[in-house]
Amino acid sequence: MPDIENLLREELKRAAGQVQPELLRPLQVPARRPSWRPRLLPLAAAAAVIAVITAGALVAGLTAAHPPAAHKPAVSGSAPASLPRFYVTTSSSPDGRGIQAVVRASASGQVTGTVSVPSALPVEWADSGGTFVTAAADDRSFIIGVQGGQEPTKIGLDLRLFRFAISAAGKPGHLTELAAAPVRNETTEGIALSPDGKLLAVSLQNDSSPDAVGAIQVIDLATGATRTWTAPAHSVYIPGPPSWADGSRVIAFTWLRSTQSGLMAAPRGIRLLDTAAPGDNLVAGTVIVPSGVVGAGSVVSALITPDGRDVIVVTWRDLTPRASTHTVVVQFAELQASTGRLVRLLRTQTARYDFVHVITVEDSLGVLSLSPQGRYALVQGVTFGWLDVGGPDPGRFTPLPAVPAGQYVNFAAW
Repeated sequence: MPDIENLLREELKRAAGQVQPELLRPLQVPARRPSWRPRLLPLAAAAAVIAVITAGALVAGLTAAHPPAAHKPAVSGSAPASLPRFYVTTSSSPDGRGIQAVVRASASGQVTGTVSVPSALPVEWADSGGTFVTAAADDRSFIIGVQGGQEPTKIGLDLRLFRFAISAAGKPGHLTELAAAPVRNETTEGIALSPDGKLLAVSLQNDSSPDAVGAIQVIDLATGATRTWTAPAHSVYIPGPPSWADGSRVIAFTWLRSTQSGLMAAPRGIRLLDTAAPGDNLVAGTVIVPSGVVGAGSVVSALITPDGRDVIVVTWRDLTPRASTHTVVVQFAELQASTGRLVRLLRTQTARYDFVHVITVEDSLGVLSLSPQGRYALVQGVTFGWLDVGGPDPGRFTPLPAVPAGQYVNFAAW
């Protein structure tokens, strides 16, 4: 006799035949926050049932309308010539007494060098969102961001910024702390270095009021001049990690809505900010609302390609939110930046987790860094690795080492 999972699968297939995916509204699920911060997961029972049925119908519709890109096994030593040579992650030191930046070869994952990162953060935060890393387009210049210095009467954290370069062999130089820094006592959501290495975009959240107020700052690293775009008061929107397109003009970021109760909801769009336009209103830019199948899941993370034409996203669906064992579907997809429409599905991963680990996995999902030409992405899905998003073999995924087994990469760059 078929087990309950098989019965549910067959029922969902039958339901899918009667559903038109383009008429379904996107689901709303808890938004991603750095996993070192408290979070709550409000899930109503009725919403959970609807989510299961809708997700099943959309998965069936996806198969017919947008077949996934073919997945080919990774072949050792066959990394494309246009793949960036090195990538950088942050993690706790082997002795557990500090934080380090680790440089690895993209083709093999072999460590080519490490450098200690000054930090007042607890070491465990290095692997769960307390540090940030971003790179310029030359595959040599990097910036590390570290949160710390919390004042007793403040909720936010200060951000310290360090620049360093790596040699042609992947050996890192010494860290140099930058004088320019964002507003103090704010929570950093992500940082992005412009392709030419001159500007740094920082996504921020001000936690000092009942409603979190989002902002993006762009810092001129040579002069320290800063321009800030702020969301309206009581808008309860916060920006996710930024990325650059059109040289150093357009910034893309996910757009997360929070409620006054402190719980997170996720009608997540992707906003495009033209930094050359006048004004300082963060909501004045263009909003991309993911549509179709990909929009049915929660858009956890997104980066815009350097040419500004596409946005690479990772989405999340929990098919069994009320079960003790959660069946989750993680998808990487390419969306058209001008419309938000699905261009192609790149990769789908399905896995099962218990209640504790499912929260950790969702918090860690991300499109972390794009290559200078936008052909390859460092991604954290069920596993960490590089994904072909616009090269000769779209959908090809190669796992890479970064942190100890059982941990996840929140920020990486190449």
